Amino acid sequence: MNSFELESQLFFRTYKRIPIEIERGEGCYLVGKDGERYLDLFGGLAVNAIGYNHPSLIQAIRDQVERYIHLSNFFIQEPQLRLAECLLHHSRFKKVFFCNSGTEAIEGAIKLCRKWGKRTGKRKIFGMTNGFNGRTMGALSLMDKPNYRDGYEPFLPECDQIEFNDVEDLQRKLSVEAAGVFLEFIQGEGGVVSASRRFIDELFRLKEKFGFLIVADEIQTGIGRTGKFFAFQHYDVVPDMVTLAKPLGGGLPLGAILGSETVADVFSPGMHGTTFGGNPVACAAGLVVLEEIEKGELLTNVTELGNHFKSAFEGMKEEFPSLVSEVRGMGLMLGIELKREGGPIVDKMRTRKILINCTSSTVLRFLPPYILTRAQADFGIDALHEVFQSEMD
Repeated sequence: MNSFELESQLFFRTYKRIPIEIERGEGCYLVGKDGERYLDLFGGLAVNAIGYNHPSLIQAIRDQVERYIHLSNFFIQEPQLRLAECLLHHSRFKKVFFCNSGTEAIEGAIKLCRKWGKRTGKRKIFGMTNGFNGRTMGALSLMDKPNYRDGYEPFLPECDQIEFNDVEDLQRKLSVEAAGVFLEFIQGEGGVVSASRRFIDELFRLKEKFGFLIVADEIQTGIGRTGKFFAFQHYDVVPDMVTLAKPLGGGLPLGAILGSETVADVFSPGMHGTTFGGNPVACAAGLVVLEEIEKGELLTNVTELGNHFKSAFEGMKEEFPSLVSEVRGMGLMLGIELKREGGPIVDKMRTRKILINCTSSTVLRFLPPYILTRAQADFGIDALHEVFQSEMD
């Protein structure tokens, strides 16, 4: 019995596995048990921002493991303190809460909104159509996609969705009853779709009018993915809360909620908590990620390579108009909307030893590590061009 047959017997059927057995990771590459090397252009779904087996990351993990792997959150822990200081310094927010994942950060932010809104009778919480906030019941309550929600009803009361990028729907649904609005400034799982500036401007105007909280879901876009530390910085606005995860722990489970002065005193001891959130080993790893970004070169690389990819993809759109519909995204978070299913393209790229991802069935998604080189980017671009060309033959 091979590993894939064994897996089918052992696990709930929740994942469609890629047919490669991975032995190890090196930089931007994954190496199979057969020795084949694959250039990973979706980086653990935006997790492996500084690549695989980064020496500073490995050393920080080893050093912390030798001190302690876990303490209960009844104890102050140095790695948590150092990471919190660094995050708040970069973000200019006032408070942080560490958890284990993005969906837990969303759950905590929902609770913060409800607790904050109770003071003035505000209860309604809104997500966005086409969004993805996680797979727990609170996160699903913010979402509208049937493939994630069907069969899990009923969801949290007083939750609804606003049509993404629809200003009129914003105006219809938001009122003094609103406690919070959650949104991805760039929808990742939804197809790498950016919020329009008009939509964001109107959202923040309505916030001033009605006094609700805005929560930026930066789980995929945060910590430099778009070329800025947060995606919302491209819009010159500041939300009340930010949810983070994916790259934050350098590959270890770690999420966070950042809060402004508005929500800084909402929680008190016992109102929220976690056993494993802010694990000291994960926080030590997270500090390395932020230190690497602090050096300045990584975000420059994200921007420059993002522009390079986008220019090449736009060229392919012109060359293959019957195949490519649209190119979207910022930095190293890019999507190519196809006029057909993207799965076969993903498979063909894998035969060329390049890993990409398809989301929303027709969007090729690129989320490579920030350490990607120009030569590696060109290798991926050339391979994609060959695949597109083969689709036309």
